[in-house]
Amino acid sequence: MNASALVELDRVEQAMFEASSQGDSAAFRKLCGTDYFTINANGEGHTLEETIPYVPRFKGSTNTLSEQRQRVYGNFVLRNGRLKAYMDGRQVAEVLYTTGWLYRDDRWQFVHWQGTMTGMMLAPLADKVMLEPPPLK
Repeated sequence: MNASALVELDRVEQAMFEASSQGDSAAFRKLCGTDYFTINANGEGHTLEETIPYVPRFKGSTNTLSEQRQRVYGNFVLRNGRLKAYMDGRQVAEVLYTTGWLYRDDRWQFVHWQGTMTGMMLAPLADKVMLEPPPLK
C-alpha cells in the first residue's frame, strides 16, 4: 500500500464521519461497500441496508478521535481508536472502535464498524454487573 493511497483513505474516512454527523444516509451509503457490516456498542449487528435508516439519528453530532492506529493487509486496512461523541456540546458516548476499509473497484470502501462502550458509557452498569475480568486461577 503506497503512502498516497493511505492519505486518500484518511480523506474518505473523514468523509464517512462527516456523513454520519450530518445524518446523510446517501453520502454514507456511497462510501460503503455493499458487504458492509456493523457491530454496534449496544451489541446489535446490521448489514448496510439495515444500517442506512439509522444514519439520520447522528445528525448534529460531533466527535473527537484519539488513540488511532492502523494495520495494513494488502488492499485491506483495519483502523481503531477511541471516539467521543457529542450532541449540543455535551458528551453522550465514548466508544472504542475498529473500522475496516477495502480498496476495491478503484476506491476505498467502508466495510466494517465495531464499537465497544467504554468510560462514561459503562458507569451506569458499575454496580449491576462485574466489569473486571475474573481473577486468574
